[in-house]
Amino acid sequence: MNLKRLLGAENGWGGAAGTVLLLGFGLFVLFISVADLREASRIKPVERGCTEWLADPSGARWVTLVGCKLDLTEAASRKWKGWRSMRDGGVSGEHYIELFIPLFTGEAPVVPPRGVVATTDKELLTLMDGIDRLASPEEVEAYLEINKVAIEKLLEPKTLTGYVEPVKSVAARSALGVITAEDAVVLEQGRQPPRMNALFGLVIGLIAVALVVRSMFMRYLVDRDSSV
Repeated sequence: MNLKRLLGAENGWGGAAGTVLLLGFGLFVLFISVADLREASRIKPVERGCTEWLADPSGARWVTLVGCKLDLTEAASRKWKGWRSMRDGGVSGEHYIELFIPLFTGEAPVVPPRGVVATTDKELLTLMDGIDRLASPEEVEAYLEINKVAIEKLLEPKTLTGYVEPVKSVAARSALGVITAEDAVVLEQGRQPPRMNALFGLVIGLIAVALVVRSMFMRYLVDRDSSV
């Protein structure tokens, strides 16, 4: 029995379209899931120096970065605009829901930054909300003086743990596009590998491939019995 018959294409390849599409879908999902499983199987994040990681962020995606500084002056944001309405950056008077802060090491930030941390740290969001609601430079200066200890703590080199995504795959890429390089990456602070997604994709891919194999095997048995 040839492959064409096994796929159900005795009367042309149109009859095998469903089988071929299902097989292609299953193999594609398996390919993606196997790649994700490598990260999902990690017991703990890979520790890297921030300088090394910024120079080459490839490799492990679940990482702990040591010695990162935050460039708060170039931060972008997403703010809460009410139900079913979230917008990126520049919306005064609304609450911050997420901040995107460029990372750097050394004395001065690199422009444009190669790496950004996405954070929902409540202390930082509250601090930024407070600054955003002030009307005059004098009020801002007084606010910064009152919160001097918290701000100095923010400016110290930090250890950050999270999951790395390219800018183009992050929901707030329109805000990030203003402050980052095209090939920049985002460290989503506190996020772990998508273990359930990887496992679910693996199961779906295996089921799709198994259905195709079963269908081909049934055609083989029918053809074998008819030829006896």
